[in-house]
Amino acid sequence: MKALFFDIFGTLVDWRSSIIKGSQKLEVFKNRIYDLEEFVISWRKEYQPILNKVNNKSISWKTLDELHEMTLEKVLKKMKFYKLSKKEKKYLIMLWHKLDPWNDSIVGLNELNKYFITASLSNGNIRLQKNLFNYAKLKFDFLFSAEHFKKYKPNKIVYIGAARMLNLKPDECALVASHKNDLYAASKLGMRTVFIKREDEYGSFKYKFIEKKFKPDLEVSCLKHLIINKKKLNH
Repeated sequence: MKALFFDIFGTLVDWRSSIIKGSQKLEVFKNRIYDLEEFVISWRKEYQPILNKVNNKSISWKTLDELHEMTLEKVLKKMKFYKLSKKEKKYLIMLWHKLDPWNDSIVGLNELNKYFITASLSNGNIRLQKNLFNYAKLKFDFLFSAEHFKKYKPNKIVYIGAARMLNLKPDECALVASHKNDLYAASKLGMRTVFIKREDEYGSFKYKFIEKKFKPDLEVSCLKHLIINKKKLNH
């Protein structure tokens, strides 16, 4: 095994708690503080459907920041959050650039950098990822984005294209993710798969996110366990 590719949202950073924490600073949410988690979850629920629309060409290519702007408008209207200024909406979109890492992410990634080529493989656009990694102190050898390929995961070109850019075959690479749909797509192309269980990713709304029943090559609860079991990826 030569390279580890990492999904980012949920896998290495806690998007739910981070967006809730950042949103609390806006006046419009202060009287409905108990609706904030539902707001953030509803926003995230719009994520894959709009990515699919880009992939099937129902809408033209747009970066994730642009798609977040579109879905934000939809969710604000649906939940009847009115009176947000353009500046406040921009603030919410930019919260995705400042997400807190899980407790094991920084140390674990730094350790894995000693044994593997490491790279992000995210639907986040390049600028978003760069800002996020600086904020969360996550260090990779390479940064790969759907923006490079003008397609979003789980489109196969994202996985194959990233491996090719490292001059590697898919079976020389593994994807680390907290989402089995992502891992399943990578496995179909020959990549090894590591499922990292993030129990708190969806909070009390986990039931809203249904994923494929899929058995990864390795299942861990933190990056420390991936380091301990890294040799299993070569079998």
